Amino acid sequence: MPRDKLPKLFDGSVNELTKPSRLKAGDRSRSSLKSEKKQKTLYVTLDMNRKLIELYGEEGRRQSTIVEDAVNLYYYLKKALGEKKFNELLSAVGREDPEFLAEYISKLRV
Repeated sequence: MPRDKLPKLFDGSVNELTKPSRLKAGDRSRSSLKSEKKQKTLYVTLDMNRKLIELYGEEGRRQSTIVEDAVNLYYYLKKALGEKKFNELLSAVGREDPEFLAEYISKLRV
């Protein structure tokens, strides 16, 4: 059997583990991708962890659901507002002042 036909064995490197798998485009439908569970490791600041715990306690939902909603909100706000207005909104959020943010959002025109 020629060498180029032999299957490649796992070499134990981090690069090998982090490469995306080679799937054909038609192998998975969009609906299965939405429901398929993926485990990700998120590194967050202590302040962000406190906020997550507070939201978890108030809403009684799983932290993964809160993170998923936050990512969807971030993604669609960025698409809807455009780069400039989205960056302005992020700077308003960075002030960590709920009253200022409420006033800013009420004045926001898309």
